[in-house]
Order: sequence, then C-alpha cells, then structure tokens
Amino acid sequence: MNTFVSYDFVTQIGQEMAFMPEEEAPALVEQMQQEQPALLAYLLASEGYGLSQEEIEDIFYIGIVVWQIMKRGHPNLRRVSIKQVEQADDENIKTLEFMRHDTEADFMSATMEMIDAYPEPEVLRYIVEAIMEENEDTVDISDENKGAFFLVLKTELDALILAASRGSKHKSKRLSSNKP
Repeated sequence: MNTFVSYDFVTQIGQEMAFMPEEEAPALVEQMQQEQPALLAYLLASEGYGLSQEEIEDIFYIGIVVWQIMKRGHPNLRRVSIKQVEQADDENIKTLEFMRHDTEADFMSATMEMIDAYPEPEVLRYIVEAIMEENEDTVDISDENKGAFFLVLKTELDALILAASRGSKHKSKRLSSNKP
C-alpha cells in the first residue's frame, strides 16, 4: 500500500462517527452493503463467536468506523472480495493460535510490535485501543472475547489494506487532514 492515515485523521473520523446522529446509521449500513458487501457480511457473522448482543453491536460499530477511516483515507479503495476476507482471516487465525499461550504482557508486547510494523499503524492502534479501553458509552468486552474482537477487526482491516493497495497508484505519503 502506498499511503497511510495519520493519528489525527483516525481521531477525526472516530469523533465524527461518535457524534453521528443515530438516525443516519441505517443509511451508512446501506452504503456499506453497496460498497463492501463481503465485509458487511463478515462483520455480521461475528455473532458466531459467542459474543453478547452488546458485544456484537460494538464490534459492528468499530468495524463501520474502520471502514470509514479506510474509505476516506484511500479514495481509490476497491471492493473487498470474499477471497481477500478469507485469506486475511486464515492468516490472523494462525497468528492468534501462535500467540494463544502468551502471557497478557507478552501478547501486549507482540501487539505493539505488530502495530509499529503494520501498513496502517494508526488504524490498528485504534482497533486495539477500542478493544482494550473501558468506556461508559460501550459495553466492556469480556477478556475471553477480546481475541475474537481482534481477529474480526484486524481481518477487516487487512482485507481493506489489500483492496487499498490494488487501488492506489501514488507515492507513499501520510494523510493527515483528509476530509471526506
């Protein structure tokens, strides 16, 4: 991929989404259905991980925010294929299996190293922080479901990165204050 979004850009989109009127949500979901049907289906399938209804709603919300960050940060973003989602999912399952026996400290250390080397470090950081933070506006994610959140959301991001890399023809640059 040739471009990546900045912390400020991720924060800006996150805040816009947090303050979006609730009645606009169905139109946004419809837009995702039109533009990224494979990702929408993947996010909706997250209920298969034994998440609570509140956790399903949170993972869906975070997934929508990640899609908006990538969509607005990469104007030439192409449609993600089912094959790309499956490829990213398989790779992430292997990574999580490898890390499964790590202590929490080892897992966090490996995650921080992953963020630093990642093609979209600030978007991955947003995902990790959204999973780990305790917020009065969202349900606390149970410890046993944090891995499922990470798997689903990193898979979504990996697939979007694949789609962005196919659609981008520009030299590497940091996007700092892009507006939709």
